[in-house]
Amino acid sequence: NFVGAEEKYRAALSRLEQLMLREKPGESEWTELLELKVPLLMNLAQCRLKANDYYEAITHTSEVIQHKPDNVKAYFRRGKANAGAWNPEAARDDFNKAMQLDKSLTSTCRKEIALIDEEEKRKDSQDKQKLDKLFS
Repeated sequence: NFVGAEEKYRAALSRLEQLMLREKPGESEWTELLELKVPLLMNLAQCRLKANDYYEAITHTSEVIQHKPDNVKAYFRRGKANAGAWNPEAARDDFNKAMQLDKSLTSTCRKEIALIDEEEKRKDSQDKQKLDKLFS
């Protein structure tokens, strides 16, 4: 049940952010709270992906990447979200970064990029047909 899980992640994230406001950024307590925040953001991003809310998933994964630039899952999930939101170049960049960080994901990421390429060709063909109809 992603809806129930999402509610719990949001509540936990809200409490954690309240605690973070009481700490000075960069100090050990704040950093510890940030470490707890990352998995909540990642889980919330996954829930948003499942709900096809790609922009919110992009927001959450981008925040993770801002703090943890080597988080492979964040790049992969953001790539999926960018693909869903039809940001093909950003999606390719994210999948390429995920492959760079974790070579074991090469096959999976290449498949995702191939899906984007196929969809892009399909959309280009549709656009061409529409233009042909417009000018004929």
